Amino acid sequence: MRKKKATVYDVAERANVSVSTVSRYLNRTSYIVKEKVDAIEKAIVDVNFTPKTTQSSAKTKRNMTLGVISPAFDSPFISEILGGVYSEAVKTSYKLELEASNWDQNRERKIIKQLITQKVDGLILLVPTLDIKEIKQLVVNTPVLFIARDGGGSYPSLLIDNQMGGYIATNHLIQLGHKEIVFVTGTEGSLDGAERFIGYKQSLENAGIEFNSNLVIDGAYESQKAFDSMSELIEQGASFSAIFCANDTSAYGVIQALHQKDIQVPAQVSVIGFDDLSTSQFFIPRLTTIKQPLHCLGQISIKHMLDLISSNTPEYVIPPVTLVERDSCIAAMELYE
Repeated sequence: MRKKKATVYDVAERANVSVSTVSRYLNRTSYIVKEKVDAIEKAIVDVNFTPKTTQSSAKTKRNMTLGVISPAFDSPFISEILGGVYSEAVKTSYKLELEASNWDQNRERKIIKQLITQKVDGLILLVPTLDIKEIKQLVVNTPVLFIARDGGGSYPSLLIDNQMGGYIATNHLIQLGHKEIVFVTGTEGSLDGAERFIGYKQSLENAGIEFNSNLVIDGAYESQKAFDSMSELIEQGASFSAIFCANDTSAYGVIQALHQKDIQVPAQVSVIGFDDLSTSQFFIPRLTTIKQPLHCLGQISIKHMLDLISSNTPEYVIPPVTLVERDSCIAAMELYE
């Protein structure tokens, strides 16, 4: 016997609200308190209710779809955030339309237009590259949430304290007795990399260590670029005992460059990364790093967006960055030439 399709009446009964409240939720015709919104969304999942969606629907009608635009899928950093997005989305009644721009502004522009035409209920933009003014023109009134980029006061954003993370990483090396500390930068123009650099310099200043621009090399958040820059620095005969990499991926390249020059980590040089990617605990040596709550960031983005769609005030606390000590750093006094 064919199972009867769930209706708004089933949702209302399960959520313990009136049918008119469910209707107002689906059509977004008036404000509904968060407790009732949460109950309705849970009920929709529980009874497996599928709202009718049409291209001719009113602008306010929910189509139960969220657009997520990522710059790429092949970055471990992005993959961990998207893992959090997906794990939280499956608990809701919303479908995800996930697209990658491949760091191409024209493609990002095209995808945004496409998703707005499809009448997604909200857009989550992971490290968007377009100017905020243009994004505003493209999305019109669709709720938008930025991840890993400042919304410039126009849009809410989920950010971690990169400056504090940079400070903690550098300070950890200083506390181990290191004074000549290399900084491996992130991608040129990236806000998070710039803030980690500020934290690095602040930590040096507070410790009375003079900043040396010759110990700043380009990593671009890439293993290959970090490998090339590190190899060049070694060939120049630069003196250093520790390295702070702006992300774990560049730390992998740095360690490989040191290895190929017969410089042992951590016996001769200590290395610290930033992100705490899942691969870092299995790298040799196991990488000391600054843990970003990447998976949690993705989970919060879904909760935050659903509140924005329902005109409720999002109130979520992003966990702080933390130091994860493993095997790639030791005290300066333990180093040997």
